[in-house]
This record gives sequence, structure tokens and C-alpha cells, in this order.
Amino acid sequence: MSADAFAAIARAARPHHASTAKLAPGACYWQAQAKDRICVRLLFVPRNKIQVDVWWNRLGGHPDVQLVFGLYGDAVEFGSLTGNGFNAPAFHRLGFGTFAVNIAIQALKAGFAPWLPVVGILSNTDEIHLPEQERARLEGNRRAFWRRFGLNVITRGDPPQDYLDGRVGGLHVVTAGTVAGEFPRCVSLRDFVSEQPAGL
Repeated sequence: MSADAFAAIARAARPHHASTAKLAPGACYWQAQAKDRICVRLLFVPRNKIQVDVWWNRLGGHPDVQLVFGLYGDAVEFGSLTGNGFNAPAFHRLGFGTFAVNIAIQALKAGFAPWLPVVGILSNTDEIHLPEQERARLEGNRRAFWRRFGLNVITRGDPPQDYLDGRVGGLHVVTAGTVAGEFPRCVSLRDFVSEQPAGL
């Protein structure tokens, strides 16, 4: 990708303006084209969920990567982050998960009180058949991933499980790195539009 093309894409990455974005109910979209095409839908359903859907080089059908946070009166609950795991090599450890979480964090900060708890359970049932050493490595990576955004990961119970613990006000975006070497990992909600891309 040329320096000019990357600069044009990077102009959309303005996380320092994220706090001024308003979170409106419904869907909004962001897309960019370099060597590849990325398309994102942010869906906010009040008192229900915040969902981030990412399509890569295609539109329509189930998204390639999807993040869901459930919204409750007294907490935000991490539901799932799918499509970027060890069994999806085209999206694993290439910045797609960070990209989706960065968008969700901006939405949470734009629409919810800073004292609101952020909770959830970390697991991946697809890993159950892997060797113990590989499962331990993936669990460690998962803990490190969520801690980067300002969340605590607490292990408790028998059998032990990893729980997320934090507050909306303690969350922060992660701007370093790229998505698949082409797009910034953090784009501002200010650059999302209400118009749905053709074909989606």
C-alpha cells in the first residue's frame, strides 16, 4: 500500500476525539479499501446490546469477526468475540479483535456512565480438544489481550474460570499496530455513517 493511501486511511483514526461522539440507537457503518476491503457495522440496541460486525473482502452473510456486549441496567457484560480465534488463521493475531474492541469501547464511553461495571467470562470451547500446553498458551494470550484495554482478569472457582472485571471509565483503546498490515486498529466513531453500504 502506498504512503498516500495509508495516510488517507489513518486520518480516520482519531481516538482522541472519541469522547465527543454520540451513541445513537441503530446501526452505523465504516469501510475502507486498500489492497483489501474492510467493512464494519456498529449496532446499538438500548438495554440489549452493543455489537460490532466486521466483514473482510466481502459483504453480506455472517460477519467474519463479531463482538457482542450485553447491556443491563447495572452492568455491561462481555458476551462473545468470535471469528479471530486460533481456528480462524486468516484473522487470528492480525488485529481484527483489537479493532472490534476499540470500536465497542468508544461506544461504551459515548453512551454509558464511567462507573458502570464491565464483567464477563473468558473461554473458548473450541480449545477443549487441544493439548494442555497449547490451551494454557491461548488462555494466557486471551488474558493479556483483555488487560490491554484496562480490564482486570480474575481467575476463580473450581474448575477455575477467568472473569473480566472493570469499569467503563477505566477502559481505553489500543492504537498501536494495524489490521492485517493495512488499516489502523482504531477508527473514530465520528467517521461512522448511517448509510448502509450497498450489498450489506
